[in-house]
Amino acid sequence: MDKKEESRKFRPVVKLQVCTDEPVFGPGLIKLLEHLEESGSMKEACQKMEMSYSKGWKIINRAERELGTPLLIRHQGGRSGGKCEITAEGKTLMEKYRAMEAEVKMCARASFERWFGELAT
Repeated sequence: MDKKEESRKFRPVVKLQVCTDEPVFGPGLIKLLEHLEESGSMKEACQKMEMSYSKGWKIINRAERELGTPLLIRHQGGRSGGKCEITAEGKTLMEKYRAMEAEVKMCARASFERWFGELAT
């Protein structure tokens, strides 16, 4: 099955968000943190996501505020530029989110098969 056929297949799509009064942790924040972990650069992480630098910081700052814990260790720029590192708490939250996301998707697939299995062929 090619990619176009796969995208037309009847299936559930689950996007997990963890919220307080507003979304705190979701696929966007997780992806941003993963890119940050990879590059160490907010600028590069935002570019990979085609997101503005200021929006990236807004997402991080809101999540830190809502969670009450830092997700990043910020190193100020200079000749070599700034750098960001994911905190231990941030890494733990990322791992837990990805594990919960996998579990939720597995449950959604099972429920989908139960209710719509005849349409999923």
